[in-house]
Amino acid sequence: MATSPAGINTREIAISAVLELRVAMNKVLEQIANGDRSLSLILQPSDELPLNQLYVVKVLESFSHIGKIRARQVLDALQISHKHKIGVLNQDQRTLIVEALK
Repeated sequence: MATSPAGINTREIAISAVLELRVAMNKVLEQIANGDRSLSLILQPSDELPLNQLYVVKVLESFSHIGKIRARQVLDALQISHKHKIGVLNQDQRTLIVEALK
């Protein structure tokens, strides 16, 4: 079954948008790793789409002073799923994470 040229064009546009979002998300993670963004700033509610699409565990792991093991231990202790996205966290969860990682 062949796809129409219009269908191919629509698919290319969708792929392009996803790729742009992925690049922006990687840039946010790089800024965190470089120390350009603080934990308290990251965990403030934001309309920034690339940040809101990142998994909480991935963001926490990007901080050099936290690391992979501690990030997972804190999330487990707080009963927050590793697959929660930053944008879905409620204010109580955000506060608990900041307090646990002080």
